[in-house]
Amino acid sequence: MNEQFLIDQLILYLGQHQRFGGKHNEIMAYKRLDQLRALVGLRDTEEATDYLISKMKGAMAA
Repeated sequence: MNEQFLIDQLILYLGQHQRFGGKHNEIMAYKRLDQLRALVGLRDTEEATDYLISKMKGAMAA
């Protein structure tokens, strides 16, 4: 899996969790966040969350 795929998946699961709730969406979002953390080489999920937010802001600005 590449970085953009993981970011897209995170956005999807977080959106579904916000709209419908459910443990599945929450668990899958955490799983994808951890995969993104490992792929990019970050220390923890907090850094991965900050990284995701910065990528999302960059995409919204473009």
